[in-house]
Amino acid sequence: MANFGIMEGAYFIGRGELLTWVNEVFKFGMTRVEECATGAPYCQFFDACHPGSIALHKVNFNARQSYEFVQNYKELQLGFDRVNLKKGIDVEKLIKAKFQDNLEFLQWFKRYYDSVHDPNVPYDAVGRREAAIAA
Repeated sequence: MANFGIMEGAYFIGRGELLTWVNEVFKFGMTRVEECATGAPYCQFFDACHPGSIALHKVNFNARQSYEFVQNYKELQLGFDRVNLKKGIDVEKLIKAKFQDNLEFLQWFKRYYDSVHDPNVPYDAVGRREAAIAA
């Protein structure tokens, strides 16, 4: 389910469409794909796909340093493991906040979200994020 080839249509989605999705569905207010480098948005995307698979209270939504980003990716990997998703995360590349690396991972995530998320199940992104931050 996680193996979408490089020629998959997901990899032809542009940054504008991806940022619109991130901001409309998850209410992040991002202006650049590179802002996903903290790992926190990816954790929330995965939580929307598999509620409860990520310990959102352990995710640092205000991460500013690379060591904080790494911790967020550890939580994401634990979430992947909990649902038996075999997808490698190239943390060293992603935390450098390079456009191309984060664009490709975001494209993959959008495709994954579209393939597993039930649109009939509401997801309160802001509420989940606020509850996690308050915990």
